[in-house]
Amino acid sequence: MRRRVAEEARHRCGYCLVLQTIIGMPLHVEHIIPLAAGGLTILENLWLACPLCNGYKGIQIHAIDPETGEQAPLFNPRTQNWREHFAWSADGTEIIGQTPVGRATVVALRLNNEYAVPSRRVWVAAGWHPPMD
Repeated sequence: MRRRVAEEARHRCGYCLVLQTIIGMPLHVEHIIPLAAGGLTILENLWLACPLCNGYKGIQIHAIDPETGEQAPLFNPRTQNWREHFAWSADGTEIIGQTPVGRATVVALRLNNEYAVPSRRVWVAAGWHPPMD
């Protein structure tokens, strides 16, 4: 099952899009709907997440959209299109939420945290980032 999830996710985090080969460690197979929230260990509920995104997500399935102040579901990398909810900053180092789902996910998963943004600067300089697809 892990191999199939990894292939479907193209070996990258469903939230920040980092490739497993860039971070040099295995990505986690994460439950989109956590077990604690009634999620099941079935292919339809699994996707790859980097250790940071998975750790920050924890058991959350909703978060507050900072623009509206209302609760929004977190992004579902299996069923939703990343580019419909997020965009890259002009320099390619920060993820910008474009919708309530995107903004809530950026905040809840700390997608622009103090580790990710400096790493992305290096990846941009190397020509590895941001992903174009």
